[in-house]
Amino acid sequence: MMATLLPPRKNPTPTKLSRQHLSPLQILLQMGFPKHRAEKALVATGHRGVQLASDWLLAHVNDTTLDLDRPREYVVYLCPTGPLYEQIQAFWDDSLQKCGWNGAHNLVPHITLCSFKCGDENCEPLVSVLKEVVHSLLPSFPSSLTLDKYVSPNYMGLFLTEHQEDLIKKLAMSFVKEASHLFDAGCYDKLEVMAVCLPWCSGTTLPQEYCSPGEVASKALHLTLAYQFPLSQFPRLEALVEAVDQRAPVTWEVRLYSRDTRIHNNEVHKVLYSHVSRDPDELELLIGDFVYVKGDSLASSPDGWVEGTSWLTGSTGFLPINYIERTAESDAWTLHKSIPVIGTSGRECVESLPNRPPISLSLLNLIENSEGSRRSTEALSESSSMDRLHSRQASLEATQSPLLHKQEDLDALYAKVKKPKKEGPLYQFPIKGPRKVIVVRHGERVDFTFGDWIRFCFDEADHYQRRDLNMPESLPERAGAPHSFYKDCPLTHVGLLQATLVGRAMHASGIEVHHVFCSPSLRCVQTCTNILQGLGIAEHMPINIEPGLFEWLAWYHDGMPVWMTLDELSTAGFNLNHSYDPLICREELKDTHESCEQYYGRNAYVTQSIINTTQAQGGTVLLVGHAATLDTCTRQLVGGAPRSAHEMSSIIKKIPYCSFAFAAQENSGSWSLQEPPFPPTTHSSNIRYDWRVMMP
Repeated sequence: MMATLLPPRKNPTPTKLSRQHLSPLQILLQMGFPKHRAEKALVATGHRGVQLASDWLLAHVNDTTLDLDRPREYVVYLCPTGPLYEQIQAFWDDSLQKCGWNGAHNLVPHITLCSFKCGDENCEPLVSVLKEVVHSLLPSFPSSLTLDKYVSPNYMGLFLTEHQEDLIKKLAMSFVKEASHLFDAGCYDKLEVMAVCLPWCSGTTLPQEYCSPGEVASKALHLTLAYQFPLSQFPRLEALVEAVDQRAPVTWEVRLYSRDTRIHNNEVHKVLYSHVSRDPDELELLIGDFVYVKGDSLASSPDGWVEGTSWLTGSTGFLPINYIERTAESDAWTLHKSIPVIGTSGRECVESLPNRPPISLSLLNLIENSEGSRRSTEALSESSSMDRLHSRQASLEATQSPLLHKQEDLDALYAKVKKPKKEGPLYQFPIKGPRKVIVVRHGERVDFTFGDWIRFCFDEADHYQRRDLNMPESLPERAGAPHSFYKDCPLTHVGLLQATLVGRAMHASGIEVHHVFCSPSLRCVQTCTNILQGLGIAEHMPINIEPGLFEWLAWYHDGMPVWMTLDELSTAGFNLNHSYDPLICREELKDTHESCEQYYGRNAYVTQSIINTTQAQGGTVLLVGHAATLDTCTRQLVGGAPRSAHEMSSIIKKIPYCSFAFAAQENSGSWSLQEPPFPPTTHSSNIRYDWRVMMP
C-alpha cells in the first residue's frame, strides 16, 4: 500500500498547468504580436478567440492604420427581436424596393441609449459594466414596452411612453455613471467620450452622434422607421408603415456594438462581384466583403471607379462602382454583448449571449458572420422552407458510392419526379448516342456594367430612358418596377450578343440541344433565349424555368430577388413551358444561410434529376445559370466533392460572361468534363465616352 503513494515534488513545473489559463491577449503576446495590435484584433473580432484574432491580424497586414492609436466608436442599443423585428424588416424591405434608400436603412432596428469612444484595452471592462448594470436594474424593468406610432412628412417612428422611457433612460445613465466612475479611478484612462445620444439630449454643440454625459433632456426615446426620404415618397411610405403592428410580440435586447472609425462619413457597400487587382492602386474584392466609400465620390466618378477601404483587410484602393451595392452600415459593425431584458424570456436569459457562431475571415463564413447585420441575432437553424430540399439532398447522398449514383438507384430515387414536357416535334425521341450536359453562364448584365443604373435611367415618374447604346432599348413590364430590377436586372446589348454568338457556335459545331432548363433570373432567361435563337430553334424549344438553378442564397442576406412570373415573361416574348413542374419551387429558396456545401448539393440534385427524368428521351441537356453554376452542376456529376466557398470563389473569378462547361457520359456510365468544340468569347473593356474630352 505504501508503494502506491507518490512523494511530493519539490519544484513542480507550472508551464503545462498555467498555459491553459492564459488569456487570449497573453497567448497573442506569446505568439509575438505587439500588445496594441493584439488588443485591436481582439476588439475588432468581438473577443471570439485567439484563432480569429490572429487571422484578422494576418488579413490586415497591409492596413496602414494598424499601428494608429485610434479608439473605436461604441453604441449601446435597445433592439427588438421576434415578430416586431420581422415586421420592421419587412417594412424596410418593401420601402427600399418601392421608395428607394432612406436614412433608416443604414442601421439595425434600435432605440439608441448612448454612444462613446473607447480604447481597445477597455472593451472587456465595458462589457462587464454593462452586465452589472443590467443585473442591478432588471427587477425594475416592465414585462413589455408600449410603443406609439408617429408619422409626419419627414419622419416615421415608434415612440416609448413617458413612464417607460424613464426606466430605459435610467439604464443608459447608470451605465454612463459606472463607466465614468471607472474612468475616474484610472481604469479607463483612454475613454474619450461617454455620451447620452442626441435623441434625448438638447442644447448640445457636439456632433449628431454624441451629447455630453451630463445632458439628459426630455426628448422621447424612439425607434426610427423612416427618415431622410424625399417628400414625394411620403404617401407610399405612409401606406406601408400602416402594416407595422407596434403591438406585435417582441423581446428587447440591450446590445453593445462598436465600429471602425473609418466608417464615419462614409457609406458601407457590400461586394457583389470578385475583382483581382490588375494595377498596384486597385483593391482586390471578395464576394461578401464590405467596402467603405465616400458617397459623393460615387456620383462624381468620371470613369466608374472609386476609392474604397476593405472591411476584411483594411486595405485601400480603387474599385469598380458596378461591383458593389450599398448596404446597412451596421452590417460592418462588431457585436460585443447582447442581453435580453424585456419580453417573455428576458429574465431567464440575462446571461445569454445570442451572438452568432464565431466569425471567420475565411470566405466560407464571411457573409454569414458580419456582426451588426440586421439578421445577426436570428437563429441559424435551417428554415422550414428548405427542409424538403435538404431531405432530398440527404436521399440523394444516401445512394452515392461515394459520389456517383448507381443507375438502378437513381431510377428508383427519381421514379416519382414529374418529367418535363416533351419539347414539341423538333426531334424524334429517343435520341441515340452518349448523353451530354452543357452549362452556360448568363451574358453581360446591366448593373455590373453601369452600376446604379436604375437611378440613372428612370425619372420621377418611373419612365425608363436609355442612357447608353449598350443599355436595353426597352424593358419588360413587371410588377414592382423599376425597383424589382435591382436584384433581377436585364442583359446589356453586349450580353445578348454574347449569348447569340454561343448559340451560333453550337450550331456551327453540329451541337443539338434537346432539353432546356434555366434559372428564373431575367438575365438567364434572356441568355437562354438568345442561345436558342443562335441555334435556330427558339420558336420550337420552350424553356423550363427551374428555380433550383439559381445562384448561392448566402449572397442574398438582405432579401431574395422578386423574379418575373411565367406570365410576365411570356408577355415579354419568351417561349416558356408553362406545364413544367420545377424540382425546387421558388418558395423553397428562402434559406439565405445556405452553406456552400448545401448550394453544391442543391445544384447536384437538380442536375442529376434532370438527367434521370429525361433518360428515356436521351439527348443533350442545356442548363443556363450563373458563374458558379458551371462548377456546382458538374462537380459531383463527374465524381468530385463539393468545394469550399474559398475554392469556389477562386474559380468563378475565371468564369466570364457566357462561359460554358461540357460534360459527357462515357460508355461506362460515368461522366467527365470535356473540351468544348468551339472557342470562348473574349473582348476588352470599354470605358464610357464623354464627348467633352475634346473641349478646349
